[in-house]
Formats: sequence, structure tokens, C-alpha cells
Amino acid sequence: MVDNPHMPGKDRLRGVVIVCCSFARNLAYYRVAWEEEYRHLLNLPSPYPNFWRAANNKLLDMCVLEWCKLFADRQGKHHWSKIVTSVSTSVFEEHLLRHLGLEADAFKEETRGMRHLRDKFIAHLDSDYTGTIPWLDVPKKAVRFYHAHIVSHEANAGDLAELPSDLEPEYKQTEDEARAVYQRNS
Repeated sequence: MVDNPHMPGKDRLRGVVIVCCSFARNLAYYRVAWEEEYRHLLNLPSPYPNFWRAANNKLLDMCVLEWCKLFADRQGKHHWSKIVTSVSTSVFEEHLLRHLGLEADAFKEETRGMRHLRDKFIAHLDSDYTGTIPWLDVPKKAVRFYHAHIVSHEANAGDLAELPSDLEPEYKQTEDEARAVYQRNS
């Protein structure tokens, strides 16, 4: 791990877990809006389709931005290669790829697609007219793997106090919250 004299190691680990949680929360909110019973909120004649579309688009934007912090920005302070110390980076990457069921080139393509979406449509509106919006299954699995690794292999007892040790219950709770909000507005 690259040490920052202004940020102790446990704070960097907490930062990674917070970014993982933000990704998961935004993904849950985003995906629930696309479920059959709530999708109508994004379209006319919904009373507030522009609000729901804008909100949903921003949820996707945050997913992409957070994921890029963890996996696409190799120089960024949250990138796994700057954080993982319990195993070599090659071992971590091997385990990540095995968990995802992908070859290295396929994961690079996934990363390239997320970075392209971030760079051309979220951070800057470049000259591309259309972008490919991923369903985010691979990014979700990657974030869950990274989070679990931090919790199980990098953090010491107490380092992650008040942060979730498992993303899945948090994801489910966020889905339930989103369904309640969308239901009230249907």
C-alpha cells in the first residue's frame, strides 16, 4: 500500500469500504427503478418523469464513478493495487478474475467500457452521440469481491467500525428502501 502521511492505513481502508458501499447503494436504487412495476415512473405520462429520469441517471453516474475509483484509476488512492497488501497484486488479480469468471482481457474490456462511459458521458460530454450503458453485473461482483477482501484480509478488528462487513444485506436493505419510495410514487 502506498502510504500517505496525512491518512493512516485504516482510514484508507475505510475510504475503500465507503466507496464500495456507495457503489452498492446507488446500484440498488438504480436497478429497482428499472423493475417492471416501477419503470413507468421513468416515462410519460408519469407525473414527474424528468425528475425520475434525472435521479436514475445520476445513480448510474455514481456507480460508474465509484467503480472507476476502485478498478479503473490505477493511480487513484482507492484502486485495489494501491490498497491490497495481504497478497501480491498478481494473486489478488488472479483471485478477482476467477471470482468473476473472466479472463484478464475480458476484465480489461469491462474496465475500458466503464472508463469510456465515465470519460465521454459523465465527466465530460464529448463528441460521441451514444454510449453503452452496462447492466453492471460484473462491476457489482468485482466490488463485492474487493469489499470482502478488505474486510477479511486487510482490516484489523475495529478498523471498519460502523461500516458493513457484508455488502449483500446492505444491498438488499437499499433495494427494499427504493421499492418503498417507488411504490409510494407509483
